[in-house]
Amino acid sequence: MKTTISILLTGVLCALPTVALAEPTPDAEAKKLLARFDNEPTVNEVQQAALTYAAMHPEQYETMRTRSRFAAVLPEVRLRVTQDKGDDQKQYQRYSESGAAAEPLSDTSTTDENLELQGEVKWRLNELVFNRYETAVVKEHRQVAKERQRILQSVTQVYFERRRAQVDLLLAPPGDAAGRTLAELKVAELTAELDGMTGGAFSRMAAER
Repeated sequence: MKTTISILLTGVLCALPTVALAEPTPDAEAKKLLARFDNEPTVNEVQQAALTYAAMHPEQYETMRTRSRFAAVLPEVRLRVTQDKGDDQKQYQRYSESGAAAEPLSDTSTTDENLELQGEVKWRLNELVFNRYETAVVKEHRQVAKERQRILQSVTQVYFERRRAQVDLLLAPPGDAAGRTLAELKVAELTAELDGMTGGAFSRMAAER
């Protein structure tokens, strides 16, 4: 009887499908590894912090262009004040002690003061079509856009160079103290570089998390 039950159980177990333990895929392992850095700022956050520190925002130049166009509508006003003095010429006759007439004396006295206000208003309507100030703003905007792109590229390069150094420490940690120290210094160097680009915002954001 026991032999029969054992045979039946063996048959049932052999009939069950074999369930193999799923091994983690490289993609899952990579995501798990990168998830260890979720407490650090993202590359987009670091880029925006760098642009803020460098005071480079395109919306500022759009405002400048709008103001330059509006300035062409406003007139150029000039005011001038003049003063007109009314003078009276008086002549006196001087006599000597003997009674003989001497040289006449003259005197000028101010009798009144008049203030005159003159104004001039001038419109530059041609600048509504072609504004020299707007042209200067556009030129400056182009130069700033190039500098802005350079900053973004530099921040992105340093950010991912630092991340690769961090991953290397996890996947292939140096076996000796000297190698470990140099690897840690590399990460610290790149961290300091990101802080320099963002005015310290990178470390502040990491500390807040």
